[in-house]
Amino acid sequence: MAVLPKARVPFTESLMSNRAEGDISARNKRFYEQSEVVDDYARQSTLWPVEAFIFERYREAIFGKCVLDIGCGGGRTTRALRELASHYTGLDYSAQMIEACRAKWPNETFVHGDASAMHQFDDRKFDFVLFSFNGIDSMSHEKRLDTLREVYRVLKPWGLFVFCTHNRDHRRIVTSIDFRDWNLMNNVRNLRSYVSVRSLQERASTYAILSDPLAGYGYLSYYIRKKDQVRQLESVGFCDIDVLSERCEFVEPARSDRRNRWFHYLARKPS
Repeated sequence: MAVLPKARVPFTESLMSNRAEGDISARNKRFYEQSEVVDDYARQSTLWPVEAFIFERYREAIFGKCVLDIGCGGGRTTRALRELASHYTGLDYSAQMIEACRAKWPNETFVHGDASAMHQFDDRKFDFVLFSFNGIDSMSHEKRLDTLREVYRVLKPWGLFVFCTHNRDHRRIVTSIDFRDWNLMNNVRNLRSYVSVRSLQERASTYAILSDPLAGYGYLSYYIRKKDQVRQLESVGFCDIDVLSERCEFVEPARSDRRNRWFHYLARKPS
């Protein structure tokens, strides 16, 4: 999507009434169960340019293969993947999202489940795993690491894992006020969103979990630098890790980059 990293949905009293309970995972899961959010995601069908680039460049990893689409949302990436794959499975932790997908794609397999505990899938089942739309940034640090380990487990040897995540070095991270937005009401909403979740924010040496009001009221997102994300993947066992910018350019993990809001990572499971 040119598109925000998450759907910016109408600000409603139902969203506003959610209390800042639980961690980032619980808070964000409630966000994705809102009918406004589900409806917005179900309307989306366009790939990001970098996604189209990846699907073309790594076509051999998808074509005729077994594919898992984590965080499938409203089915935005379903058409592109099902046209290539021999077997497609969509997974989402929002039951409402899964129902929206089943309504659109009744002949495809959609599973309601948690990416950090994919017990329904056997070891070495999938050739290609996608976690799009910065979806991996919607969970706690601990669940994120569990998710990486689960993806590694369900991938076949030399299987490819593709995901995108927010860049902690980006020069315009918004947590409360968007100084580019001259709409006073939008910034009042942003500020109130920040106040509702600020107690859940985390700042560690290798990552940060911050209020992300531009993604939706009361939302939090995970931010990480390229070098730290590569280390995370390597610690799980992934190899041959590439990093792609929003402009479809391969970039060096060690070099700081303040221009890109997020990066795509492509990692292999050793054969």
